[in-house]
Amino acid sequence: MFSITKARTFLLTAAAILSSWYAASAVLFAVREEGKAAIVLLPTHGLSPNGLPPGVSILKWGRYFAVLASDKPGYVPALYAAGALIVLPSRAGGCLSLRPPVAR
Repeated sequence: MFSITKARTFLLTAAAILSSWYAASAVLFAVREEGKAAIVLLPTHGLSPNGLPPGVSILKWGRYFAVLASDKPGYVPALYAAGALIVLPSRAGGCLSLRPPVAR
């Protein structure tokens, strides 16, 4: 029988795993900077479009996330220094884009 306690334990475990995954992704992206585009979660809580580091351009700006791009090395730590809460890598085909790029 599936009880409330088991459901709560399952949901808390799932939330902890998901939070750990996003935290690990953010740390690895800050260290390795693989990718020219980044997703900033909750950009309005500390980051402003006018306060972006030099060389960082806005691809999309919304209330809950912003997609930013830069060719300059060190732009991810610069985003954190400018007030970004969480910076995650952005893939061209979405976060589940696991297929290799097609040569044209």
